[in-house]
Amino acid sequence: MNPFRAVICACLLSVACAAPATARIACANPEQVKAAQLRQLHYELQVAALNCRNDIPLMPTQWLNYVQRHGATLADNARVLRDYFKSTAAFDKHNTVITNRQSVLVHETPGYCEIHTSIFDKVATLTPPQLVAFAVETEGDPMEIHACPQHKAEATHKPKKAAKKKAE
Repeated sequence: MNPFRAVICACLLSVACAAPATARIACANPEQVKAAQLRQLHYELQVAALNCRNDIPLMPTQWLNYVQRHGATLADNARVLRDYFKSTAAFDKHNTVITNRQSVLVHETPGYCEIHTSIFDKVATLTPPQLVAFAVETEGDPMEIHACPQHKAEATHKPKKAAKKKAE
């Protein structure tokens, strides 16, 4: 076998061996489900701050205040999800999926910026445990993360659309 073909085969073999380990991530325990819901809220607010800054100039400041107020909670949240995903790359990919989906909603949701102004007003007053509870209440089932069957009773959530209408 020529050296080039050997390198190609070795690369393909390493990808094939690695794929099953990363293709399907395990189910999530209740702490991981809550962490995923908070991460969704976090990126929802980030997307709002970036996309609504022209319509609502105060929103980037609201984002900064939120991040400063809840920095420790968000750092703990990231740790829990990195542990769940087993790698920073998988965690980053998940965050990109969340952000991209939220970016589409900016253009599909009437009154998106106004809705998120009230959400920013709400999170500005919350303690860290209240922030997590708010995320659980408003985000519904997290994207691409599923509770383990033995934890389904502990991880009952409203569908996101119903929760969002309640927030309005």
